[in-house]
Amino acid sequence: MWTSTRPTAEALDDADALAGLRARYDLPPGLIRLDGNSGGPLPRNAPARLRRFVEHRRELRTARSRAESDWRREARLVAAALAPLIGATPNEITVSESTSINLFKGLLAATRLRPDRPILAVGRDCFAADRFLAQSAADFSGCQLHLLDSADELATLPADRIAVVALSHTDLRSGAVRDAAAITAEIHRSGALALWELSHSAGALDVDLHAWNADFAIGCGHRYLGGGAGAPAYSFVADRYRDEIPTGVCTAGVPHPLADGFAGTGSALGVSELHAGLSILDGVSRTALAEKATGLADLFLERLDALCPDARIEMVAPPAGLSRGAQLSLRHDQAQRIADALFDRDVLVDYAEPDLLRLSFAPAWLRYVDIWEAAEQLHATLHKVI
Repeated sequence: MWTSTRPTAEALDDADALAGLRARYDLPPGLIRLDGNSGGPLPRNAPARLRRFVEHRRELRTARSRAESDWRREARLVAAALAPLIGATPNEITVSESTSINLFKGLLAATRLRPDRPILAVGRDCFAADRFLAQSAADFSGCQLHLLDSADELATLPADRIAVVALSHTDLRSGAVRDAAAITAEIHRSGALALWELSHSAGALDVDLHAWNADFAIGCGHRYLGGGAGAPAYSFVADRYRDEIPTGVCTAGVPHPLADGFAGTGSALGVSELHAGLSILDGVSRTALAEKATGLADLFLERLDALCPDARIEMVAPPAGLSRGAQLSLRHDQAQRIADALFDRDVLVDYAEPDLLRLSFAPAWLRYVDIWEAAEQLHATLHKVI
């Protein structure tokens, strides 16, 4: 058994090179946050930073252009802070709007770059809003939307008709991590473009868009990045496509998705809060984050196997050939009741209908002893609920 006692978990925390990051978040004593949808804990420097930002804008703003330049400057700082965490350069990143809107724009951009290919292939393991926006992109561009259950289905589609393949790096249903470099190479061999969704990976896994040779990417500003529930999203466009977009090109009055001015202005305060969260991860290596996230998930699985062998709770296994990442999914017919009972025990998890518990292992603010305690509380909850 890897660790069976709390002192052993505490020893892992003592040896953790990332342990100091936790102190930079405002974490209520005793609360264990394994939830990913809420945006995580508040960075301690966020309130003061937001106050300074507002005061600065009120003192110096003399015109609408001044307000816009404040927002754009803050967005550039966010892009510079985010770039090392996803293996990109700041000029390839735009901070604005939501992941669903950015998916829409990315799919439209692909149809402009591959005008003779009418199929948009999008992973089914995305949120409902993403599927609606993907269908809207297909309708607007006169293309066909094909929802993929796995990357293996690409072999069943006519390769010369696919414009773009959009997949989540982390499978939202199982938490499995896809081999983005290999899949991107396969997509490129067919002449299509690759768009990666990073919301469930960036800040917890080793994401390297340049090494993957990705064309586009999108992601949210919360979850592992500390931007809070109202954080703006971001999009990535490989620099090699910037010169392919002529200025002022429109279709039905809509600017090209990669043209300047297509992105909507985000909340200045939301961008500033995201900057506060990203500042905590400044200089932290993607490898170190990924190693700790894996260690936290492994510890939870080991404790779950030891404590709950007969509790009728099922671990959603990754598809064959895929590894686990920073997220685990548990299936139980009383999942909603279990999530509510864990909340009463100060353990926050996400519930997904109809029967899933989703646990996110954020390496920046979670300790090994938190994971040990969360497994203990799940064990106690299962014996009470069942």
